[in-house]
Amino acid sequence: MNLVKINITRPILFPLLFLGIVFISMSIALLYIEENSKKNVHSALDIVLHITEEALLRWSESQLDNLSRTVNDQQVVSLTEKLLFEHDNRQNVFDTPTLKELRTLVTEKINHHRNLDFFIIAPDRINIASRHNANIGRVNIIVKHRKALLDRVFLGESLFIPTFNIDDPVPDNNLPMMSSVFLHKQPAVFVASPILDASGTVIAVLALQLDPSDDFTRIMAISRIGQTGQTYAFDHNGLLLTKSRFGERLKLANVITQDEGVLSIYVTDPGGNVLDGFVPKTSIDKWPLTLMAERAISGDETPYEGVYRDYRGVPVFGAWLWSSTLDIGIATEVSAKEALRGYTFTKLSLSLIFILISLLTLGLVFLLVQFQEKEKQALKEHTAQLEQAVLEARSELEQANENLRALSETDPLTQLANRRLYEHRLAGKIAFAKRALQPLSLMIIDIDYFKPFNDNYGHKQGDITLKNVAQSIAHTLTRTTDFVARYGGEEFVVLMSSTDANGAYRLAEKIRADIEQLALEHKYSKIKNVVTVSIGVSSLMNEALNETDLFKQADTALYQAKANGRNQVVIYEDD
Repeated sequence: MNLVKINITRPILFPLLFLGIVFISMSIALLYIEENSKKNVHSALDIVLHITEEALLRWSESQLDNLSRTVNDQQVVSLTEKLLFEHDNRQNVFDTPTLKELRTLVTEKINHHRNLDFFIIAPDRINIASRHNANIGRVNIIVKHRKALLDRVFLGESLFIPTFNIDDPVPDNNLPMMSSVFLHKQPAVFVASPILDASGTVIAVLALQLDPSDDFTRIMAISRIGQTGQTYAFDHNGLLLTKSRFGERLKLANVITQDEGVLSIYVTDPGGNVLDGFVPKTSIDKWPLTLMAERAISGDETPYEGVYRDYRGVPVFGAWLWSSTLDIGIATEVSAKEALRGYTFTKLSLSLIFILISLLTLGLVFLLVQFQEKEKQALKEHTAQLEQAVLEARSELEQANENLRALSETDPLTQLANRRLYEHRLAGKIAFAKRALQPLSLMIIDIDYFKPFNDNYGHKQGDITLKNVAQSIAHTLTRTTDFVARYGGEEFVVLMSSTDANGAYRLAEKIRADIEQLALEHKYSKIKNVVTVSIGVSSLMNEALNETDLFKQADTALYQAKANGRNQVVIYEDD
């Protein structure tokens, strides 16, 4: 009897030992995969976070540079001094020649920016000039919400002033200048710069009011990971400074009212997922800051690879920082469910494989008593299958993680989209154009005689020229639906949705003229002594629209522009 027990125990012992080893190996592998997935997600979030911060800094620097040119204009300084004299002597400054001339001058200089209003602020913080008479003679709105920042501007700094609600009376633009004013609550951001007299003394401040739903929010909107990702800004109190992409769902969950939008959401933890029906036990004003907001506001930017709840109560992974330059916090987050989707799939697959292997192994145990040699061979085969399955699952996960790393599709030199992103966007825009029955236009831009430029001025100067040309093209494109990319070398491409050939030609001609007006020296050009470009334009729609013909026609038009003498725009026309 003991001999029988020994003979049966041995076949059972080794399969059980094998299953135990497999289980431990899978558990260790899953722990490694989970930790590695979290690190890769955080690495991707960190990349997006710093790219977003850099974009915001470049945007604010651009706004401040443009404002600096205005405050340094001697005519602006002279007119400001006259207004200050009238203000200090308590003269009526409404509709005076000085105010009218200053309005015209400042409006002309800032008209190409998407701004709502401008204010010239006296040292006593009173508005002495604005587009609207109703604002003149009042304490500037920045004093109420961002006084410390305005004080720094009067000390000589040029600053970006983060979003806040303008809830003081402002004029109704649909009514005459001196009509009654009404309370109108709207969010705004400002850029402000000091106006200096001839001795370098700050005599006043020029502040531009910008719409935060414009570039400020758009930069955040496009900087995200996956379908559930979001990037946003907030202030010292945890107040969300940009539009939430989940605003409508928050309204449905009664977290905010139908009339609320920007500057109505705080980055606080409701205690559960309100989008899934969780009802907090406390009122909104008693919710604590999220883990992210609490750490960011306190200056703690230590990487956190764990899961926490965002302002919707959704478990997320996130990365954050506090921008001392902009005086705002920036966070980028993605739901934990989406971020770990690859890991969850791998875990489920390995679990199913383990269950399957376990069932097969236990079934084979009974056959081992009679067919021990055959069972050993079968066990080896199944072991090999299991190891291969683990390797394949790990390979698939590594590939998924590699795809996460490929977040940046930006040309490193010009900061424009690269060819890869262009080809991806092209397919989407063609599909949209066909659905909407709208034309899609393409222009190919080529810098004239760029090889002689590089040969004589050097590649470093050539790179600078490529950057200047890229910036000029991007600056000329004002529509959010227009897409520009560096196609390769000295070639750039621009996709224009819902734009026919005539509209594309006008835009291409403006791009060509703007680049020529940069007056970038090119003594080795055969047509002019400055850098110029040749542009080919094509436009297709409906069934005729496809990637190959659209590009081929634009390329043919570009060839014709070069053949015609360069520095011109040519629209493709059928022979």
